[in-house]
Amino acid sequence: MGNTIQLAQSKDKETVKEILYQSASWLNDKGSKQWAGLLKGEDVHNIEDAIKNEEVFLVYRSSLLIGTFALWDTQTKWDSDFWGEDLSDKKYYLHRIALTKEAHGKNLGKELVTSAMQVANENKKDEIRLDCIANNSYLNSFYKNNGFSYYSTVHDYYNGEGVDDYNLYIWKVLKKC
Repeated sequence: MGNTIQLAQSKDKETVKEILYQSASWLNDKGSKQWAGLLKGEDVHNIEDAIKNEEVFLVYRSSLLIGTFALWDTQTKWDSDFWGEDLSDKKYYLHRIALTKEAHGKNLGKELVTSAMQVANENKKDEIRLDCIANNSYLNSFYKNNGFSYYSTVHDYYNGEGVDDYNLYIWKVLKKC
């Protein structure tokens, strides 16, 4: 059974924000400070503008909303800090992968990543890039197990809330002959 991927619309803004908040709460309950700013109403990725710019997606399994993710085809300051300046339009930068509260613990995260890969294929991108807190072994394993290759580590990056190390990952689109 395939998933339905939809661009988030302005009417979905509160839904997306709630999913992100729920994920930040879930991370906090697990002892992680990742996305802690969302719990205080801060959003370093400005998801509202991303929705307006048609960069946020909702993923449904049957009629059940399972999560959201954002894909930028131009770098944010965050991305250029990590990857160096890149003006090409052949890459996506994947951010804010988040499951709904109901979807947590059901091995559905892979479906969000697979959906992002599908969007990249449909839009003729060469690769997807993402960053992940380096000391989160679960997420690092998750990305490796779902087709991403480790690229490098950025050390001591101030993320607006504190200083962390980040691992960078790349997924290359397989070209069809």
